[in-house]
Amino acid sequence: MDQAHHPSDNTLRLSFHKDPLTLDPQQTCDKVSSAIIFLLFKGLTRLNTDHTIDNDIASSFYSLDDCKKYIFHLGNHHWSDGSPITAHDFVYSWKRALSPSFPARAVNFFYHIKNAEKAKKGRLAVDKIGVRAENDKTLVVELENSCPYFPELTSFCPFFPVPHHLDGAEISSITSGAFQLDSWEKGEKILLKKNKRCSTPSNIDGIRIQIIPDEKEAFALFEKNELDWIGDPISPLPVAYLPSLSLNKQIKPLEGMVSCWFNTLKEPFNLPELRKAFSYAIPRRKLLEKLLLPPELLTKGLFSCIFEEQDMFSVEESRVKANELFRSALNRMNLQKLSITLSFEATDLFSRIANQLKSCLEGTFDMSIQLEPLPFKELFQRLRSHQFEATLIHAVSQYSDPINFLERFESKDTFRNFTGWEDQGYQAVLNEYRTIHNPEQRHALAKMAAQILLEEMPIAPIYYEHYAYLQKPRVQNLGISPVGIVHFDRASLRKDAISQHGDLDLFDVVG
Repeated sequence: MDQAHHPSDNTLRLSFHKDPLTLDPQQTCDKVSSAIIFLLFKGLTRLNTDHTIDNDIASSFYSLDDCKKYIFHLGNHHWSDGSPITAHDFVYSWKRALSPSFPARAVNFFYHIKNAEKAKKGRLAVDKIGVRAENDKTLVVELENSCPYFPELTSFCPFFPVPHHLDGAEISSITSGAFQLDSWEKGEKILLKKNKRCSTPSNIDGIRIQIIPDEKEAFALFEKNELDWIGDPISPLPVAYLPSLSLNKQIKPLEGMVSCWFNTLKEPFNLPELRKAFSYAIPRRKLLEKLLLPPELLTKGLFSCIFEEQDMFSVEESRVKANELFRSALNRMNLQKLSITLSFEATDLFSRIANQLKSCLEGTFDMSIQLEPLPFKELFQRLRSHQFEATLIHAVSQYSDPINFLERFESKDTFRNFTGWEDQGYQAVLNEYRTIHNPEQRHALAKMAAQILLEEMPIAPIYYEHYAYLQKPRVQNLGISPVGIVHFDRASLRKDAISQHGDLDLFDVVG
């Protein structure tokens, strides 16, 4: 047989269901872009599968002033062109992201740094930001408030440096991670080659990524032994195939969830009672059954394995309460019947969720729902410009502290707050949260913020996020972090594990 059916080389074969939006660490915001950026670049720290933090470019770090100041000492690392990676690269990259004109998509993560938000909004010079290079190997970071989770935050790719000596070169032309970009044919394939100057080189020589939008086509290629790995979030599995694959396997949630987000800036979802009516009407347990997903993923609140407690404020399903709220909203709008559009990314999973919600809500309320499946890029543009009514969203945390999820809704101008909702009381709670170092007090404030969110309901939780994947026997040492980062750079390939079959018994769902 040919090479595709007898994998004998040292290249990992993957698929993406769409092209990355960017290869620039400071511009990333989507899962596919992040997946490849983690292969091309490194950060100060690295989040492991067991939730511990390792040094990466940093050789050590420590905090001062009750976690309001951090000192990072850098190890001996080099860019792919042989230049040393220095503290000046971090200063350049972070100030670049915080320049008012730079299109940083996850810029709110930088706002923990002293004067960062003021600089981004043009109220202060970028040079006043609380980050400096004491020397080539020492990075000093001053924060606005106590932030004990800041080292974990630096493991997320917007904090990864790009070389300050780029001189107009493409960002991806000089990398620090285990791989370099070899070629990219948009809509077809991406080839990565090993970065031999990386201080932690990969055990594999390269990665071949095919762009395959159709889940069933990717699954068929996996069965033909032409892919080594498929799965969330870069190449989702067809929903209908999950039960036979996951039989007798344990399923654990990731730190995130699938939810329905409402545009609160215009009718009809500017009315809290309508948003709450929708949320109270969702039969979550029945929906999971219809989606062939296990009941362990059932959620009524906002937090999964990060923050699940008996006393957490939660959403209870109640058709009686839902109908009362729905009638109240119709009366306020002087309507007899409601018609809305539910937008979502055109994937097998979201199509199934949308159809189930349409059936449920039209059976509960006097309303009609038009389903609007869209390519990811078009959907994202609609969400950013608030040109939607309701939408389905995957939301996975980038770090484990609850504020990572809560701060998405802090301001209507927050980049990822597609709902446009904001609340002064909510903002006050988050501001107080950031000034507190005591874990118990932070815990209580996070619960308070979650209660405000669920009383106002700019989003309706549906179920906890999870990742499902399939891999061939030759793929070894591959792990997924608690926030969903797949460590492809740490994988190795066994040349003696050659399969002629789909290896469906190797399915697992990881959290």
